[in-house]
Amino acid sequence: AFGFMAASATVAEKLDHHPEWSNVYSTVVVELTTHDAGGLTELDVQLARRMSELAA
Repeated sequence: AFGFMAASATVAEKLDHHPEWSNVYSTVVVELTTHDAGGLTELDVQLARRMSELAA
């Protein structure tokens, strides 16, 4: 879980878009939203896709 979070953090930094997440007992829960837009944006989708690739 920690390796996934570290790799995802690198991607998030490059996109300048950061998730709300937690890691409890090796289970990572991720919430993606753009608060300024009041919902999802293309950046959320991009980050979700990259994180899914990392988790596979």
